[in-house]
Amino acid sequence: MVAALGGLPVAAVAQIPGGGPAKTDCYVEWSGITPNKGKNLDCQDGDPSCDVDTTQNGVCVLGVAVCVAQTNVAGCTATSIDKVTVKAKPKVVKLGSVKIPVTPPVPPLTPVTTPTCSAESIIRLPLKVTNKGKLKPSTKITLTSTAVNSVKPKKDKDVIKIRCVPNAGGGACPANPAGGPRELQLLAASAGTDLDNGWSGTSQNFPVVSNSELRVCLTGCTATSNPQCGEDEAQTNAVNGATFGPPLPLLAGNVPVCVMNSFAASKISGFTADMSTGVMGGSVNLSSGVFLSTSTQVCPRCSGNDVGQAGTCDSGARPGRACTTTGVVIVANAAGNKTYTLSADCPPSGTPAGRIPIGLPLTTATSTLSGSPPCPGQTQSLPAGCGTCGTACTGAACVNTTPTGACVDVKGGVSQNCCTGNTSIPCSPDPIVRAGSAEPPTPAFPDPTFPKTGNVTLAGTFCEASAGSPLVDTVAGLPGPGAILLPMAATWIQ
Repeated sequence: MVAALGGLPVAAVAQIPGGGPAKTDCYVEWSGITPNKGKNLDCQDGDPSCDVDTTQNGVCVLGVAVCVAQTNVAGCTATSIDKVTVKAKPKVVKLGSVKIPVTPPVPPLTPVTTPTCSAESIIRLPLKVTNKGKLKPSTKITLTSTAVNSVKPKKDKDVIKIRCVPNAGGGACPANPAGGPRELQLLAASAGTDLDNGWSGTSQNFPVVSNSELRVCLTGCTATSNPQCGEDEAQTNAVNGATFGPPLPLLAGNVPVCVMNSFAASKISGFTADMSTGVMGGSVNLSSGVFLSTSTQVCPRCSGNDVGQAGTCDSGARPGRACTTTGVVIVANAAGNKTYTLSADCPPSGTPAGRIPIGLPLTTATSTLSGSPPCPGQTQSLPAGCGTCGTACTGAACVNTTPTGACVDVKGGVSQNCCTGNTSIPCSPDPIVRAGSAEPPTPAFPDPTFPKTGNVTLAGTFCEASAGSPLVDTVAGLPGPGAILLPMAATWIQ
């Protein structure tokens, strides 16, 4: 965000040689999947290391590519790859009576003389279900790739077998030693979120992408006698991905930026949650990477055209890579297509113009930040010509309203306060106050039934340091204050 939520370097995609003779093993290799059973792959349903949709839903979604004429195998040189074929067997799997085609990756056009990778093909493998409802491994798919070089040795043939298997703990929190729920899952709501950055007003009233996820591994609480849950921070670090949600497309003061919301080293710390009341809070530690972009392509898109649908990235650091759309944002002031189907699998390319480290304090209580100015290094509190801050918003800062009557900014976030001198400009009063809320999850404690579900609003006020970029600092008004409202669906999982 020009904001509290951050950027991270994207690691190069690993190429997996087939394990044949070293002299030919660089001709064609697999990409997008990593063998974990010898030369083959058993992907646990919902394990984010291999299942693109990261959800235990009875189907593994895998992205598989082939890479040709690679340079990562010692003693192997591909002069010119003149022919590549990729085949899948069987060509169809079944989900009940529905036939699902197995489409192997389409190899690059030949001849190929420099390292080249195909786009990833999306392969869906449904688990089998017995008559008694027990989950069993999917049909095993055999992928075979063959590449022919222009000089001897002529041929390289790689084979990998892949299947989906029931989840046995992959990507999940471990059991709570006290016997209570093992995980608290929090998903950002599709409406009512709000992120304010800096004092200038141009980087306030942004939304948080819906379905952005926080996962907290729980400890200490029991199923029926002690509702007070603490956090297993090491396991929480392990189960959360690299980012808090997908990249966020923003136009701040007509400057298009794509912001990656990366977790810092200790992703979530000091989190506590009461299973009987829903009251919770802790620190989410982030690093905000701000990438300058264009108004026609503010962030990369995933071609999955709705939440939960798999596709491939259209641009950015991972074009052609498999992705699952986790949130949809309408950037009303963008040019061209204003709908952004977003995925953490599709980060922006290049180097961020600036980064902002933030310890984001979240609470279901009330969070307050006082002072004029309230933050270290802050030189100004209000936009030029603002007058005072605290009047109702109009114009672009209030293009419609929520069911409770709050103004919604054209950027998509909730308007809190505007300037008396110009009621379409957001501002931060003294003090800045954000109120969270909690509701008891159901079935109500001490009912031992799980999962339990409920809604919460996490609130936070905080200070943001310089982004290290004069442009970003000027547009956003940094160093300066930040504030967040984050309505979320809470699920307690045993």
